[in-house]
Amino acid sequence: MGESEGKLHAIMISVPYQGHINPFVNLALKIASKGFSITFVHLEFVHRKLSNAHHRSTTTDDQVDFFSAARESGLDIRYTTIHDGYPLEFDRDLHFLEYFNSLYHDFPARVDEFVGNIIQSDPYSVHFLVTDTIYHWPAAIAQKYNLVNVSFWTEPALVFSLGYHWDL
Repeated sequence: MGESEGKLHAIMISVPYQGHINPFVNLALKIASKGFSITFVHLEFVHRKLSNAHHRSTTTDDQVDFFSAARESGLDIRYTTIHDGYPLEFDRDLHFLEYFNSLYHDFPARVDEFVGNIIQSDPYSVHFLVTDTIYHWPAAIAQKYNLVNVSFWTEPALVFSLGYHWDL
């Protein structure tokens, strides 16, 4: 790729649960090691939970950042948060159905605005969107901004097969 074309930049957004976040972190590290720029997007409430757990286990007030050591080793990984529309005190586990419906119906507008801001702030990079396969809205956002949409399945293959063949 020539200098004038810009760097490849992945905008990565997972479902906010550990079984989805961990594979996304691993994928982010892997593709960053291939020279890509990464913007890893966490939800604010997840970041807060991780920061609180980190503060209880250490004596520092540092903010949680999965990728600080990776950046020190030269990888281009940015860590940021996005708001999901609920107050931080809202119990997402207690109100799981309401919350998950919001991730499907209300959250896409926030992601759309977020992606638009990233593209506007860095128009020379070649951006692409990496999101959890469970989300239905990334294709529309990717199409709006003329991005490649990478759908990342984080579950075991058996879970995919069960869902795919559910009607049987």
